[in-house]
Formats: sequence, structure tokens, C-alpha cells
Amino acid sequence: MIPQLQRDTPVSSPEMAPHWSLPTRIVFRFFFCYFLLYVYPKSVGSLGAFVKYNNPIRDMWHAVVPWVGTNILHISGDYTEVANGSGDQIYDYVLVFCIFVTAVIAAAIWSWLDRKRTNYEVLYQWLRIFVRMSIAVAMIIYGADKLYRMQFAAPALWRYVDSYSRTSPMGLLWAFMGMSRGYSFMGGVGEMAGGLLLIVPSLTTLGALITLGMMGNVLMLNIFYDVPRKIYSIHLILFCLFLLLPDMRRLLDFFILNRKTQLTPSGKVFRDRKLNYCVLALQLLIGVVALSGALVQAHKDQIKNETYIQAPFRGIWSVTDFSFDNNPRPPLLTDTDRWQRVIFDAPQVVTVQAMDGTLKSYFLQLDTGNKWITLWDTSNPTWNARLTYDTTHPDKITFEGRWGQHPVSAHLDRVDMSDPVKFLLINRGFHWVTAYPHNR
Repeated sequence: MIPQLQRDTPVSSPEMAPHWSLPTRIVFRFFFCYFLLYVYPKSVGSLGAFVKYNNPIRDMWHAVVPWVGTNILHISGDYTEVANGSGDQIYDYVLVFCIFVTAVIAAAIWSWLDRKRTNYEVLYQWLRIFVRMSIAVAMIIYGADKLYRMQFAAPALWRYVDSYSRTSPMGLLWAFMGMSRGYSFMGGVGEMAGGLLLIVPSLTTLGALITLGMMGNVLMLNIFYDVPRKIYSIHLILFCLFLLLPDMRRLLDFFILNRKTQLTPSGKVFRDRKLNYCVLALQLLIGVVALSGALVQAHKDQIKNETYIQAPFRGIWSVTDFSFDNNPRPPLLTDTDRWQRVIFDAPQVVTVQAMDGTLKSYFLQLDTGNKWITLWDTSNPTWNARLTYDTTHPDKITFEGRWGQHPVSAHLDRVDMSDPVKFLLINRGFHWVTAYPHNR
């Protein structure tokens, strides 16, 4: 039998609303409290530390979380919520625990005070709207970041000369996604599609299914490549499951059991049709604002990520001659002072590779008028270097000056990155026809 889809009869009025069982009402109260506490103000895992405005609830958590972690959970560590890109700090895990306990207490008090109510049909529809909008905005932002190559930018030049064994799992993932422009772009298409579909109430199921698949893949990457966004991706998956909960039986019947089923009607929050249209218009407006804002910001960030130091500096440079403390230094692997390579890429950063292969980045100020550069070590505020340079030949650079307190001079030759032997990764290209697997 071929499964068929039929649409339900119009939504019943509040007077005809079903009687919810006691466990259902208690579970709904808990999840209602948990979802609101998690998402506002700024969900844990979406880096509330980046929020600039003052918020009394976030300030309250900043006081409560360290106390709970230290005195109740007896977890030692730094409970400062630092805006460093991680959403899996100790603070975040303890905050999730605090939110969970608070939701349990709030649901218990709510259940006692409102024990005579038989259902929460209208409040449930509002909660679904809230969850849909939360997921949709997140997916639109993440999708835009991938479409415009903001999240996974092209790998920095220093990665092409770094040791594979020194790459962190997350760094390997970011390099892979940055190199795989098409794969990253299609990931953005999937996330954007899921987010946009969730904006429209009647397309919630399709949007939630697409987003569930995308976020399932993201969670696996976060776990197996040790990306510190595990809490957030898990919650987005739970949010999708919440939206799919009313359709679970229908999806099982249609996709697995090959049975006739019916579409779930879109829930209404008002009896008045005009008011429901206003709610729909508000959701569409949120989608338009989120989409336009995300695309504009992602485009700006992409321009920033793809702004490089001016010619002729950008590139990988091999150090052919090097003098330190006025003494010539041969290229010995045991020499910790000698440079092996110098990499110019970002406008205000220079990376120096030592003879043992280790990389060190410095803050760079370039003065093209006087032909000198100044370097600072952010980990050592008292250290700096000042070097004059000569770029008469476009493929050669000569540096002379002071490296900390030591006189230094260096002659650099540009490395040819079009060499397919040394840089196969960026020169191999795509092939429809391949006689033998080129797996190196």
C-alpha cells in the first residue's frame, strides 16, 4: 500500500481542547521553564559572555554559578565566563545544572499553584513559536557564516608549513572545512534551508527534520574533533525533537510502517483569524530581519578574514642567511634562535618558524614610508623587535635590526606555493577521471 497524506479537520476550539494527563502537564511545565531559562539571556553555549549589554538575570547567574559549583558540586576551577569561543567551559556545565534544578523547582511550584488547569494548549503553541524562532535564527546565522566563508575561512599560510602531528583535532577540522569550500558551502545551504523553513509554521516539520540532520552531523564533529560547542549543539537537537514530538507517530507510520497518515494542522494561538495573521507576520518579520542581518554581518566578516597584508610581503618566506648577535648561524635543527621560515598573511601578524618547526606569532606594525617593522609578543609585554627591510626584489626580503636585545639580520626568499610537489594540497585540484587514487 502506498502511504497517503490527508489533512486533519480544522483545529478544535479551546472549549474542545483535550484534557492533559497530570504527568503531561508536569513535564510541559518543566520544559517550558527550562527552555526559557536556557535561551534567555543568551543561551549557554552561544557565548553569553559576548553580550555587551547589562542583564540582571545573567548577572545573577554569574553570582550563583560559582557558588553552586564550589559549594554544592565541589568542582574546582575557573568559573569566569570568558568570551574566547568556547561554549563548554566549567561555567557552562554548572549553569546547565543550575538551570535544570531551577526548572524543576519552578515546575513544582507551578504545578501546585495551577493544579486545577486541565491543559496548556495555547501556551504550548506560544512555546513552539519561541523554540522555532530560536532554532531558526541560530541556523540562519550559522548558515550565513558558511555561505560567506566566515566560519571556515581558507587556511592561514602557516598551516601549510606546520607539522601535521602538532595540529589539534579542532584545527584539523577547521583546515579541512576551510579547504573544502564546496562542502562547507553546502553545509551552509542545509542550515540556512532548515532555518528558513522553521520560520513558516506550516513547514515546521520539514524544517525541524532538516535541522535535526544538520545538527546531528555538527554534534558528531564537535564530539570527535573536540570542538567546544557540544552543549549548544545538543540543545539544538533537543529543540528539534521537541518540535517533532507531535509528528513522531505520523512520521513512523509514513516512513517506516507504510501506513496511511494525516498532516498535523498548524496550531493557533488566538481564536481571531486576524490576530493569528499578525502572529504569522511577526514570525516572517523576524525571519527577514535575521536573514538580512546575518548575511550582511557574515559578508563583512568574510571581507575582514580575506584582508591580507599588502604586497610584496604576503607569502611564505624561506630564511637563506641568518645572523644573530653578529654571528652567522647555519641552518641547524638544534639552533633555537635561528629562523627557518617567516610567514606574512594577516595585516597585523607575522609568524616565525624556528628550525625545530615550532611556530610563533607576533603582533606586527608595518611602516612602509620608513621601511621598518615593529613586532610585539603578546605573551611578553616587555619584549619587542624593530627591523628595517629591503624589498627591492619582489621575491626577496632583507631584514636588519634588533630582535629583543639582540642584533639580527636575515635574508629571505619567497617560497613558490604553486609547486605541486611541496604544496599538493592546494595544487591537486578536482578530477572527474582518476586512473589511480592519489591518496598521500
